[in-house]
This record gives sequence, C-alpha cells and structure tokens, in this order.
Amino acid sequence: MEKTVLFRQDNGQLSTLTCLSIDSKGRYLVCGTADSRLFVVDVRSGKIKCTITGHEGAITATAFAGDKNRVLSCSWDNTTRLWDTKNSEDSIILKHGSEVKALAVALGQGKGAAGSRDGEVKVFSLNTLKSMRNLQAHGTDITGLAFINEGSKLVTSSLDGECKIWDLSSYEVESKLNKVRESIRAITANVDSSKLVLGLRSGKILSVDLENPKKTVELVGHSDIVGALSIDSTGERLASGSWDRTLRIWSLNTLKEISTGSLLSGITAVEWAPNDEVVFSTDFAGTVTSWSI
Repeated sequence: MEKTVLFRQDNGQLSTLTCLSIDSKGRYLVCGTADSRLFVVDVRSGKIKCTITGHEGAITATAFAGDKNRVLSCSWDNTTRLWDTKNSEDSIILKHGSEVKALAVALGQGKGAAGSRDGEVKVFSLNTLKSMRNLQAHGTDITGLAFINEGSKLVTSSLDGECKIWDLSSYEVESKLNKVRESIRAITANVDSSKLVLGLRSGKILSVDLENPKKTVELVGHSDIVGALSIDSTGERLASGSWDRTLRIWSLNTLKEISTGSLLSGITAVEWAPNDEVVFSTDFAGTVTSWSI
C-alpha cells in the first residue's frame, strides 16, 4: 500500500481527528475533531472547502446526508446536527440525553440513527432530524450502528459486548448475536447484508455470517483497540484501523490479511472511496491519510 498525507491541520489548532465520511461521488470528505470542529476537504487538492463550528464537545461521528452540501455530525455535547455547508453557521439540532457516540444513515430510506452513552438509539428523519423512534437498545454506551436489508433493520453494538438486530417495522429486537466477552468498539456490514464485522477492544476482529450467526471467524493481526472498520462496495475487502497504528486490508472471501500499512499514531476512522481503489484514514495526530490499495 502506498500512503499519502491528504490533509493536515496547519492553523496552530492541532487536534485529534476522530471520524470521517466521504460523499457518494468521492470528491469531498468530512472529518471531525476532538475540539468540536468539522472540516470539509476537497479530496483532489487536500484543501479545506469549509470549516464548521457549533458543537460544544468532541465530534464522534459524521456522515454526508445525501449530497456534498448536507453533513450530519454527532458529539459529546449530547446533540446530533445537520449542517448545510453553504451556510455552516446554522444547523438543525436533535437533542439526546447523553453524549452521542455512533451514527449511521440509510440514504435510500431517508433515515438515520444515532446512539448515545446511556444506551439509547434515536432513529430520525434525514430531512428534518425529527426523531421517529427512541430505542433503549443497551444498558451502556452505544459503540456502533449499521443499517442492513435496505434500511429495514438496524444493528446496534455496545461496550457491554452485546450486538442486537432490530426490525424497524416493529422497532423490536429480531435477534441477538452471541455476547462477546469484551467491549465492541466498531461494526460494519457489507452491501448485501450477509456479513457483519465487529472490531473489539483487544484488537480482534470478528466476521459474522448473518445467515448463520454461529458461523463466526476471528481475524487476528491488530494488537490494540480496533475502532474503525469499512467494507468496500463489492463486499469482498475489509479495511480496519487500530490504536496499534496500523491499517490492514483483509479478504472477506478467504478471511486472510492482504496487506498492512502503518502510521506514527493510532487510527481513529477508515473509509473506502467509492471507486474501491483508495482507503482514507484519520488518526490521533490530526491527519487524513490516503492509502492506494
């Protein structure tokens, strides 16, 4: 893998980059910081398109909400916000009862979900940010969310090691995966919703066959928290980022590691570009790195 620094904060306000998301055309990415800022960055030039301020706590997750001008973010300030990057001073706000830690969107269905430290998940409209349903999903921190089956179901994970699948027509738990004996720090699902991947505190990765959840395979390679996972659009390759300062690419067909790259600081987020040729990562040093796969 070849790596290139795409973006590094150079304004004297260096802060950990905590999360990132790429727009559907692969032209822009948005990344959030531990000191409550959002940067929208041009992927081709690495230059900042705009800086968004307004949150009053660390940004924990972000996503584009349909096009490059609509950005979602959630934060330790107990809010999820929807921004128009053309007028980034204003936002629509969804309030939570505690710090918000996880975010997912189902663009085709026009809905999103955000999970907080108190174990609650809010399912909301992407257009208005109005809550459609509040789920008391877990007894402690929500660490991951993923829509599956074309947005008809939602997977939730928590620090308590539980992972649940919710039917969004009834908002009831459809099934639970076998409880993991350590905290789950990230989850992601492939496009056809046949496979779910969990990143764990120990550095282990679990690949779960959703058609036969007992068929679970452990991917071993990382030595510290795996808090970042992304599957490419073919569903065949997984990118994982860890606090052990490495990014790894895995085959989900053979369940073997394909390649590894390293940085000087822990990796906080990873995401495949739409063309499946590049992975972007953020890290504790406040840098966005582009990895050619």
